[in-house]
Amino acid sequence: MNNSWIITGANTQTNGVYGGQDIAIADGLICEAATSAMRPFDGSGLIAMPGLIDLHGDGFERHIAPRNGVEFDLETALLATDRELISNGITTAYLAMTISWEPGLRSLKRAREIVSAVKKVQSSCACELRLQLRWEIFALEAIADIESWLDMDPAPTLAFNDHLSAILTGMKPHILAKNADRSGVSVQDYTARLIALKAREDEVSAAIGYLSDLARTKGVTCFAHDETSPDQRAANRAIGVTVCEFPINDATARAAIDAGETTVLGAPNVLRGKSHTGAVDATDAIAGDLCSVLASDYYYSSQLAAVAKLGGNDPATMAAFWPLISGNAANAVALADRGQVVTGKLADLVLYEMLDGHPQI
Repeated sequence: MNNSWIITGANTQTNGVYGGQDIAIADGLICEAATSAMRPFDGSGLIAMPGLIDLHGDGFERHIAPRNGVEFDLETALLATDRELISNGITTAYLAMTISWEPGLRSLKRAREIVSAVKKVQSSCACELRLQLRWEIFALEAIADIESWLDMDPAPTLAFNDHLSAILTGMKPHILAKNADRSGVSVQDYTARLIALKAREDEVSAAIGYLSDLARTKGVTCFAHDETSPDQRAANRAIGVTVCEFPINDATARAAIDAGETTVLGAPNVLRGKSHTGAVDATDAIAGDLCSVLASDYYYSSQLAAVAKLGGNDPATMAAFWPLISGNAANAVALADRGQVVTGKLADLVLYEMLDGHPQI
């Protein structure tokens, strides 16, 4: 099959400039010049942009368990996830796979099953599925598995999470009940598990240092989730954790940006006009240059819709915000081969049009 194309008539942002330029593609790469052998694609009336890169999305969990107590085959769920991702213009997706001390959907056992299923379906997917190894730092029994998963191809990322401490220091009762229900245990049993794990706190720091060092040697980017202060950002920076994911306040985000690091916020935050946890307001953060990347978080449709909202549904203005969902994300995790419409990059492209004030892939 001829895998060379020439896209004509579309507006695009090529080499940082928005306007009408043809895009030549040879063997999956953007190339310098068109040839007569290239198949034509008439993009008139469409906008061609770099494919979306989602650094953190756990929406796939709803394909596995759309209701509490109702679960589906993992391969079926992941293939359905792929269809949702690609229909929203996401061409590279890091599935935020929690590796937790919880039983059930976010357990180590389930993480092992997800890894196996991802490996089986990857070659059948239109979107490039990768994993964010979202490690709850008190899940010490997971270390050996994480060691092996750092060698996955394509490479994952490693995120350090500590929801246990947050829960013990004042999580609202209804959230505690929701988490217990997700885990399939009573609130009493869930709380007892937290207290027992907290007693192992002295082991956690060494485990974090070990895995962050190992990840760096393997070229795996490390994320810190829900950092609460510039001091915490500095401490994580010292062990090679370079991405500040969902910082709790502006000061922490500013500490990351001033150090030349990436900050990741949720695209649903932009759509809703606020954080659902009461943390940083993403729209204000973007205006204040405190946000590098918008991730789907828990809603795969949110990235494109957020950029449309930020750009006032004007494609030329949207192009200025597009790096938040593509190029900046690629830079954050050293994916130098994608994220821009530039000669030599992968032709991971989306073409869209505005219909009734909404972008349609």
